[in-house]
Amino acid sequence: MERKFGRFLIVLVAITLSVIFICHIPALLFKDIPPPADQPFAMETKELGFFPGNYFIELKKTFIELLHFKEISYIAQGTNVERTIFPYILESYTYSLLLLFVSLFIALFFAVIFTTGTFYLPRRMQEAAKTFLTVLEALPDVFVIFSLQLGAIWVFKHTNLLVTEPYSVSGQKIYFLPILTLSLIPMIYLYKNTILMYENELGKPYVELGVAKGMGKLYILVRHVFPNVLYSFFYNLKYMYLLLLSNMIILEYMFNIYGILQFMTNHPSYEIILAGLILLTLPLSIVFFLIQSFLPKGVMYVDQKAM
Repeated sequence: MERKFGRFLIVLVAITLSVIFICHIPALLFKDIPPPADQPFAMETKELGFFPGNYFIELKKTFIELLHFKEISYIAQGTNVERTIFPYILESYTYSLLLLFVSLFIALFFAVIFTTGTFYLPRRMQEAAKTFLTVLEALPDVFVIFSLQLGAIWVFKHTNLLVTEPYSVSGQKIYFLPILTLSLIPMIYLYKNTILMYENELGKPYVELGVAKGMGKLYILVRHVFPNVLYSFFYNLKYMYLLLLSNMIILEYMFNIYGILQFMTNHPSYEIILAGLILLTLPLSIVFFLIQSFLPKGVMYVDQKAM
């Protein structure tokens, strides 16, 4: 355990430094050129080139800022008020994390429910469901988000019933439609892959033994197949989080949600972008490490004992 924790700390430091170095690539390629002395009100321009000196200067400034992270400040949008990023960034951060984790739970829950129901359908309908899921998976994320927004507006227009807010106004926090949208895209992916994993499990000897003993299909699926598939979900958790995060970038923009990614976009300084990325990577890396520490090595079929 101590060796695992030591390796984890090394990986954590490596991830943090990689994020810092990558975020400063613009400083390596672009350099700010101040306006001429006789034109003090002219806009600052950027020169394209290769500026390693400028890159290391910006890196040094950022490291100093991060050492005093509580003093990192920004100008509030639409005002001239200067604020420190804490605690304001934490409000956007917790809002985004709530949307991400609730969406992930809903996607996993319904993917398992739909998969279990699919295996009660005739074989031909199962194949049709997989083909349909492949088509849905090919749809662009923007199309899915826009369709759900348009659907909410269409329902309101024809029934005068506002099912949910289709757009955030004046920093308003909306939940239903963003969570529905964010969970729908990974749910399609999980549903399709869960079907494939279930099919793989159903060919195992322990399932045949359960059938021979007269166990019901639902009992075998829920009690024995599902726990083994769940291990695969845990080992794919990082990929699912990245998938949700990439969708979150589009979602925050289209719903005008003031989450952590919108906060970083509206205040594009090296320090604020790094603070946001560190908040998104480090705490969750710790969660992933703790989960993997308690899981068996590899995807083990712990339930394949004689039933």
